Amino acid sequence: MQVQGRDEGTEPVLYVIDHFRNPHAGTEGQLFQLVKGLDRSRFSPYLLVFSDSDYLREQGFPCDYEVLGHSRLSSPSTWLALWKFARHFKARGGRLAHVFFNDPSVICPPVFRSQGIKTIISRRDMGYWYTPAWRTALSFTGRFVSAVITNSQAVSAVTAKNEFLALKRIHVVYNGFEAGSATVEMPTDLFELRAQNPEAVFAGLAANIRPIKRIQDAIEALGGKHNLPDHLHLLIIGDGDTTELKKQAVRLKVDERVHFLGGRSDVKACLKALDIGLLCSESEGFSNSIIEYMQAGLPIVCSDVGGNPEAVVHGETGYLYPCGDVASLAAYLAKLAGCEELRRAIGDKAGEVARQRFGMERMISQHERIYHRVVGVEG
Repeated sequence: MQVQGRDEGTEPVLYVIDHFRNPHAGTEGQLFQLVKGLDRSRFSPYLLVFSDSDYLREQGFPCDYEVLGHSRLSSPSTWLALWKFARHFKARGGRLAHVFFNDPSVICPPVFRSQGIKTIISRRDMGYWYTPAWRTALSFTGRFVSAVITNSQAVSAVTAKNEFLALKRIHVVYNGFEAGSATVEMPTDLFELRAQNPEAVFAGLAANIRPIKRIQDAIEALGGKHNLPDHLHLLIIGDGDTTELKKQAVRLKVDERVHFLGGRSDVKACLKALDIGLLCSESEGFSNSIIEYMQAGLPIVCSDVGGNPEAVVHGETGYLYPCGDVASLAAYLAKLAGCEELRRAIGDKAGEVARQRFGMERMISQHERIYHRVVGVEG
């Protein structure tokens, strides 16, 4: 373990996550950018992963990392290995750990407390994974948590209720995003699609295909009974089984206006082809897709759930509709599809808000202040 200590003038920060496989994924992406941007004159980061991954072996990480080699919470060897690691970290001046994902957030707080290390846990969703067993475990381990960082007020409220944590220990830090590159070019396949449909307005939905994302609502909105204009097309960007959605599009006779792009590594470039950003989810802690839409200068239509209303100002940067209310969804899509000037005005405002509220530097500096508060005021 190569951890600089306070003797070198920096505060060691141990980041813990069960695995790290994708620097572009939601939680993993935010962790990657946080560690990458952390002020090295004040903090010395180190990563502990329970299990190794091809990505880490081939690409590395923005700081040194170590593999615990154990991951089963029910195994005494996992607890012992973590305890030994914590002892070494403490001996090198470590006194603060920031923990991500569910399993590490259960085991780490009590083990680290035994070595005098303060633990911050992160929560980034609306708690769909809570079960009676999880709540029981968290009611115990939460006693050893020094602070919690959530990515929205909505997640903060859910976390406080389900994990029996005082709100004064919970800090809201919105996800950070790097400014979109103005030089990114539209992918060739989408350039050709737009050329084939010069009068079309394209609404795009970037989300993996899962029931919780309610992508079927967007396709239903295109159906004839909602009176959406024929020039409105839908682009669906994301991995998953499209079989049922394609059947639905055929049944509603809108299959020529629904385009499935599959999983893409060039999502930000794909946004160049869009006129409207769309999200229909029934649960969102804080949607990365929404902020990426805003950065791209797109007006947004999204379900009024979770952290969505904290990102989208209804009538200013987009429109919020009751989740599952397809008629309302269709009405807002029709409003935007019918007026280019309105799309431009709302999209410009969305881009301005994204730059002001959801910048990467803001996210990193807020974390740094919390770190100092935990080890300083409480330490």
